[in-house]
Amino acid sequence: MNWFQLAEQHREQFLKELIQFLSINSVEEMTTATEVQPFGAGVAQALDFLLHQATQDGFHTRNYEGYAGTIDYGQADEQVGILAHVDVVPAGDPAEWTTPPFQPDIRNGRIYARGAIDDKGPALAAYYALKIVRDTGLPLTKQIRYIIGTDEESGWLCMKRYGELATFPEIGFSPDADFPIIHAEKGQINPTITLPPEQDQDAPLLLRSFTAGERVNMVPDSAVAVIETKLDLSAQFTSFLKKYDLRGIDISTGTTFTLIVNGQSAHGMNPQTGRNAGTWLASFLHELPFTGTAIKFLHFLANTLHEDHHGDRLGVACADEVTGNLTVNPGVLSYDQDSGGVIKLNIRYPATISPEERVQRLREKLQMLDLHLADVRTSKSHYVPQDHPAIQTLQRVYRDQTGQEPTLLSSGGATYARSLKYGVAFGAVFPGETMTAHQTDEYATVDSLIKAMALYAQAIYELAK
Repeated sequence: MNWFQLAEQHREQFLKELIQFLSINSVEEMTTATEVQPFGAGVAQALDFLLHQATQDGFHTRNYEGYAGTIDYGQADEQVGILAHVDVVPAGDPAEWTTPPFQPDIRNGRIYARGAIDDKGPALAAYYALKIVRDTGLPLTKQIRYIIGTDEESGWLCMKRYGELATFPEIGFSPDADFPIIHAEKGQINPTITLPPEQDQDAPLLLRSFTAGERVNMVPDSAVAVIETKLDLSAQFTSFLKKYDLRGIDISTGTTFTLIVNGQSAHGMNPQTGRNAGTWLASFLHELPFTGTAIKFLHFLANTLHEDHHGDRLGVACADEVTGNLTVNPGVLSYDQDSGGVIKLNIRYPATISPEERVQRLREKLQMLDLHLADVRTSKSHYVPQDHPAIQTLQRVYRDQTGQEPTLLSSGGATYARSLKYGVAFGAVFPGETMTAHQTDEYATVDSLIKAMALYAQAIYELAK
């Protein structure tokens, strides 16, 4: 069976539908949330798009109260799962994009849009792979269940609700990471640190507000501080930007200064690949004579969190041989003179390390700094033994189609694969390609999506035959 040839036959129609799919702004928007669209209108529209396509193509589909959807093929007690998501992270400032983030543009063999690689491009490629398997008519002994999630970029409430309404398959894959195969994923610790409002109103500087970041799993690409002072900060700020090769804006009106720093967004699992605008702005501000909670907030960002990607200064650093170093992303940073400060971190800990010990070390560090740990959420790590039959099957498929060695990888990312007992992440970024998830000018290489489609088709067949 020439799976690549079968995938190539779908290229034109696939791209046509992918452009429609990517045109949907499916960022979670709770202002439009209802009982039947729990994460907002855009996410619901994206879910409906995939389910509608599958229904038209003759598959049995189901919508699980707007939290998730399924596309089924075949009849059997045992299932093979495919899990992908239709929600996307915020695009940030559209002006920073070469073309608008929700107006897909194909240039130089790449399709640019928010969600192109995370996860709409791979999700649609996996759906087309399912169609290819169906159209071959090859006999299967397992049912294929494609599970579509809607809250992967936030709280995973979609998978929680699906698990309450249905049963997950034991084996399968998620097309939401890298090839060849990711069989180990770090766990996550998401702490919220708070500081009460307290400033000397007669001080030479007052921090009115400070904001950076929209999601904990993204490196903030913009930070804004509003300051009340009679001092002239313009020259110092300009010098700071130049010294550290940063972009920023200084807007002053009388005694009110609005300072903006632009950084570089990146996925929260690899914070070192971005430039955190929030901690950079704090690095400038903490040298100024602020008082009370404001200076404590700025000192913590600048002295402890700034470029502390592995948690050394935070006191939580560790590593293992399976998934490598712990990472820390200060993802959402805010301060208001009336309500105080809020700092939300995304900590990804190695698969073999105890999260309880990391949380305890974090508590001890924060107590030393007189900071309050208001809330902490954890999610377990995920690991599938390399000798599991499903992994060996996917390795064989990858080797057959690419001629390359199917090395097993680990990741700091969290994919839906961990919802399955023996789930793994399988593509869609090939070795040597750049992962642009959560970044400005996110893209997917068109030829690679077609190659992934072929791999997914054979993988589905081999796992379900």
